[in-house]
Amino acid sequence: MAGTEHKEHVVSPGVYITIVILLMILLVITIVMAFVDIDHFTQEHHLGSGWNTGIALAIAIIKAILIILFFMHIKYAAKLTWAFAAAGFVWLAIMIVLTMTDYMTRNHPAGSTPRGEPRYFLPAQG
Repeated sequence: MAGTEHKEHVVSPGVYITIVILLMILLVITIVMAFVDIDHFTQEHHLGSGWNTGIALAIAIIKAILIILFFMHIKYAAKLTWAFAAAGFVWLAIMIVLTMTDYMTRNHPAGSTPRGEPRYFLPAQG
């Protein structure tokens, strides 16, 4: 370990400028998509709903990947750094899954179905 040298990867300013331009383009697309109702079109053509949210999440994921790879220098990092970055996303996925399992088992709105309806013990009258 003492004989190995750590060589730092130097990224040219052109790469950073390109990534910033891509992020700005994706930002404009995000803003434009916020004012376009794709769900209305997809529901008319029986394609389901949730497309606006899905597209917004896809754009956000692309922006996050660009930031992680280039601005956080994960692209040029060692495999151990990749493992720790991936572990963070695995933990995030676990937290999202656990949150959604709790949310999806709740009764929304309350009283609509007996599933998940809390039972209260009322004090005895008398």
